[in-house]
Amino acid sequence: EQLIRQGVIDRECLETARMEEYIIGPVFNLDFFYSPLETLGEKVELIGVDWRFESSLDGHVRLPAPQQMTLNDAQRVPEYTVCGHNSATLRESLLENAFKLAEKYVAAAKEYYSPGIIGPFCLQTCVDKDLNFYIYDVAPRIGGGTNVHMNVGHAYGNALWRTNMSTGRRLAMEVRRAIEEDRIKEIVT
Repeated sequence: EQLIRQGVIDRECLETARMEEYIIGPVFNLDFFYSPLETLGEKVELIGVDWRFESSLDGHVRLPAPQQMTLNDAQRVPEYTVCGHNSATLRESLLENAFKLAEKYVAAAKEYYSPGIIGPFCLQTCVDKDLNFYIYDVAPRIGGGTNVHMNVGHAYGNALWRTNMSTGRRLAMEVRRAIEEDRIKEIVT
């Protein structure tokens, strides 16, 4: 009712609306890379992780609940507009599940959208109190938060490749390799 009064939605929108579960927990973008060229190592690489700053949500969470309740109707419902990112790492025990999610995504992409995902992709997730991941969106491209890593690389990509490894650099390496091995058709659609 508040959103209708504010003009954000109308009653007709509610007829086709869907309800989503809100997961209380941190939001992590898992930046992966899938290499169809790889034959010796892993085809799925975790390049990095970032978390997001959202307006006006991040201001709301810093207010105690009694102060949140004094906000006017227009301010009471937070907005989730992404306005920044920061680098993050995951607890080691979460890494296996992060890879399982990525591998399932790669398999589904191959099954439903041949030839599947090639190169960078981002799984946008929340983690609940029991440390379960929930994917709420997928970016089948370089994720929006990867600009945080451009000059210093991603934590996991740096460890894997033993040099500063941004998503852009990893993509360039894949293109160079495909050209050198005369396999460019395997990385373009």
